[in-house]
Amino acid sequence: MSARQITLPFRSKRVELETDTNADLIGRSYEEGNGTITVVETCLNDSRRVMVQRDIDGHVWSMPAWLMRLVFKETKRKRAA
Repeated sequence: MSARQITLPFRSKRVELETDTNADLIGRSYEEGNGTITVVETCLNDSRRVMVQRDIDGHVWSMPAWLMRLVFKETKRKRAA
């Protein structure tokens, strides 16, 4: 018997890393009272949340990314008529 190689039409799946949708928030900050709140990273357990840090005492907590986007929302200027 002669052995023949059989090729199957299946392609190996390539694992693609998900792009971080909240990466644009990292490094952005806003002032609240005497302190500045800065987005330091995305949450490792939940990609929908970001980690923020207060500069006065270094306290770090997580909050929803949509809420940070709302905080950073820039108002559009009205066009001159």
